[in-house]
Amino acid sequence: MDLAAISAFVSVGDKGGFRAAAAALGMTSAGVSKAVARLEAQLGVMLVARTTRLVRLTPAGVAFHARCKAILADLDQAGHEASEGSALPQGRMVVSASRTFGRMRVLPVIADYVKQYPQVEVEVRLSDRLVDLVAESVDLAVRIGHLPDSSLIATRISETGFVICGSPEYLAASGIPAHPYDLENHSVVGYVTPDTAVRFTYRFLVDGVASSMSFRSRLTVDDGEAAVSAAARSVGLVMVNDYVVQEHVADGSLVRVLREFELPPVPISVVHLPSRNPSLAARAFALMLRRRLASTF
Repeated sequence: MDLAAISAFVSVGDKGGFRAAAAALGMTSAGVSKAVARLEAQLGVMLVARTTRLVRLTPAGVAFHARCKAILADLDQAGHEASEGSALPQGRMVVSASRTFGRMRVLPVIADYVKQYPQVEVEVRLSDRLVDLVAESVDLAVRIGHLPDSSLIATRISETGFVICGSPEYLAASGIPAHPYDLENHSVVGYVTPDTAVRFTYRFLVDGVASSMSFRSRLTVDDGEAAVSAAARSVGLVMVNDYVVQEHVADGSLVRVLREFELPPVPISVVHLPSRNPSLAARAFALMLRRRLASTF
């Protein structure tokens, strides 16, 4: 396929328009537009919807953009590896991640990583606070959510969203809520942030608007997995990130409810300092993490 056209299309998706993509690529807007049109003709499908005021990806374009961006990242990684000859990852690497996501998704990847690359010494720091990469000498951090404006270099590796679930037994006894307001009449398992005791706020998409709600709970914990365990034992409904309940939903021990009111998912990214180019060890880990998360979400 036409890699130049694919690069132009990916840049349009990333930058949100032909003019911004052209500036990033050092091309003219007309050149970028022709490249995307050439790609659409080759595929026989519209990838970008164009109006006089708006440029957006079509549903087919969104799916194709995600695949192409991953492929281009793999090609870039292959180029780095080729330029470094037969060198294998080695040295020391410090990785930061949130507690629950780190335990459930990052540590299993690191376990396989250190087996594959025994010359790398990995230090993992799990914390729910915003870690300062400079002050704490962190090579890579895995962060969930839209990143604030900063000088950090971020690579999106997956996405996650909040879901609300209950056990089949609880739902049979208490009924299935049809609207977030129905939760006032349900038992919910509460959550507070470790160390700070900040209470979790429930957020839903109601009539197209993100709405925040609070509910009283008979049981409150400061650990996401503990909250899920309580919900699986029919204590009440629980709202957590989808990766925390993925296996429970798959085996039927928990059932997702109010799906039409869920907020859109947020990105999961690997970030690093722009002044510190990732080592071969860090790049190899980021690539392994992205591939593993793509297969589990």
